[in-house]
Amino acid sequence: MEDLEQPAMSCDGVEFPDARLRIASMLRSLASPEHQRRVWLAEVRGPGDVDDLTMVVNFLDDTRVLGDPEGLVGEVLRNGSEARAMRELSDVLYALIDDLGEAPDSAYLASRCWPSVVEAARRALRSMA
Repeated sequence: MEDLEQPAMSCDGVEFPDARLRIASMLRSLASPEHQRRVWLAEVRGPGDVDDLTMVVNFLDDTRVLGDPEGLVGEVLRNGSEARAMRELSDVLYALIDDLGEAPDSAYLASRCWPSVVEAARRALRSMA
């Protein structure tokens, strides 16, 4: 997925490194318009391409990384900087979800607000590196 796989993810200082790596994987999908067009819209899947927007949002919700990032410092987030980046992502993503609701992935990706979600996901991913 573009250059979003670099640099390597640091898992030092967290209680659940495997969950952290899975969160980073979901953020990579959310941060990559190329992946979204290919996998979510065209449904052209390669090895490991199993996600869609609903899966990504549900996973991030289930891990509470969007709903309570500050409470996850030490568990899957290392510090307040990562928590702030997740909170920023949460704010823009949930605002769009409130606006579009159960619309298809294509409607989300076509929204004028979608680039803000992508950029917030990139910042969150970079903060975790």
